[in-house]
Amino acid sequence: MSISGLGITNATGIDLSSMDLETALMTVQTQRSQLLEATLKQQLDTVNSRNQQIAGLSEDNSKLAATNSGLDKTNADMTGQIAELKDLQGRLAASKCPDPEGFYGLSWGQGDDPALSYKTLDQIKDAGLTIPTGADAPRNVDGNGTMDAKGRVVQGWVDQINTKVAELEAKISTNTTAIDDNKNAIASNKSTIDSLGNTQQMEMLRLQSLTGKRNEAFETMTNFLKKMQDSRSSIIGNMR
Repeated sequence: MSISGLGITNATGIDLSSMDLETALMTVQTQRSQLLEATLKQQLDTVNSRNQQIAGLSEDNSKLAATNSGLDKTNADMTGQIAELKDLQGRLAASKCPDPEGFYGLSWGQGDDPALSYKTLDQIKDAGLTIPTGADAPRNVDGNGTMDAKGRVVQGWVDQINTKVAELEAKISTNTTAIDDNKNAIASNKSTIDSLGNTQQMEMLRLQSLTGKRNEAFETMTNFLKKMQDSRSSIIGNMR
């Protein structure tokens, strides 16, 4: 037995040979509704999965952007530290005694100001430079109120600053590489999001179409049931 002209598709695997016409039509329409319902669910799952993928990529980009913001701030802080260290280094080099064992005031290159010499020593401590003790310890050698240090001690501080600056510059370089990598990842994610968004528009159109077909199938089945009921009621009424 075959059914044609009813707009019913995907109705397969049904043995209609032993059914009357009404039962056959009802069976086919029911299967069509069930198939549409299953297809609609699959489409919903596809749309939801893609939405989750887009949301995940957007969250990743937010995290990467926050990481870059932190790295930029860290780099700015370290750049400031380098500037301060190089300024201190220049002032120490200008105040260094030519005699490695000789003492010069720590502010010799800046007018040999007593207060400034003590401030310079505080800056040396704050920079984490090694302060020698014993005979090499900085001190007021000539009693004129300035803080003095040996030439080779000052040169040691200059060398230590070179090491610290190199370490900071290496960290900045590492951070800059990470920032660039994160920017590339963000750009790649944005491209993927745009592609998924375009595909999602097509999937939403398909979802709307399937929803319409599913509703139409259920409406057709409902109308068919009503007509069958009306027909039976009419027949029974005529038999009375």
